[in-house]
Amino acid sequence: MNRGALERGLTRELTIAGFEQPGYEARQILLEIFGVDASYLMLTEETIVSKEDLTKAHDWAMQRILGVPLAYLTNKKGFYKSEFIVKPGLLVPRPESELVVEVALNRIIKQQRSPSVEIADLGCGTGCIGLSLILELPSANLSAVDQSKLAAEVTLENATKLGVFNRVQAVISDVLKWNPKGKLNLIVANPPYIAVGDSDVQPSVHKYEPHEALYSGKDGLDAIRLWSEWAYRHLNPSGIFVCEIGASQKLAAEDIIKKLGFQEIQVKMDLSGKDRVISALKAR
Repeated sequence: MNRGALERGLTRELTIAGFEQPGYEARQILLEIFGVDASYLMLTEETIVSKEDLTKAHDWAMQRILGVPLAYLTNKKGFYKSEFIVKPGLLVPRPESELVVEVALNRIIKQQRSPSVEIADLGCGTGCIGLSLILELPSANLSAVDQSKLAAEVTLENATKLGVFNRVQAVISDVLKWNPKGKLNLIVANPPYIAVGDSDVQPSVHKYEPHEALYSGKDGLDAIRLWSEWAYRHLNPSGIFVCEIGASQKLAAEDIIKKLGFQEIQVKMDLSGKDRVISALKAR
């Protein structure tokens, strides 16, 4: 079987399984397996597929039909400007979370006056947010905090891969139990913010991704309340807090942040027009 026939076969399988974009899914599987870009794949449709790759392609398609994220199969995911190692048990980096990086960079560059920037990434997962930041800020140091040992290990793997290992500290701890040695200039967070029992969560996300990174109490705001309070206590005056939120949480998150004493509160929408990131300044 050649590559073109395999792609058409996978597309049929995924169509029957009810995928909204079966052709896209099939192509992504093949791009990863063959290690080529889309244009080269089109030019090599007549290339015969090895038995090993054929078996792997059908296995991956079956895994996707079951709901396994593609990033868990490839063990990688592009985020912001880099590619990150991803392993089952960690939240898969999502494009909308890139807005946390963009907002944080915009605010810290305008606000920060000292050459050194101390950053904490709360609930770091793969480290994609914090590591993306220090790649853009050569004088910054990162404390990546997560209660998961796997998250700490993968964050350090990604830091090594990206050449910033010497500027990263991985902290295995519940956020609320960690006491940094000094005050921080920037705190970023992608907390769990889905309400327990939310029926809108995709079944595959609920089944395969870590619940501790997804769900946070009856209204989804428990972690936002606690982490923002923690952030206020550990930020320097004029420090910045940037946090991802759910699409319906703008007013509640603004109220939480404002009551803590934060100022210059801003909420930014993602590319789909949904409220996604709240940021604020700790007053001097």
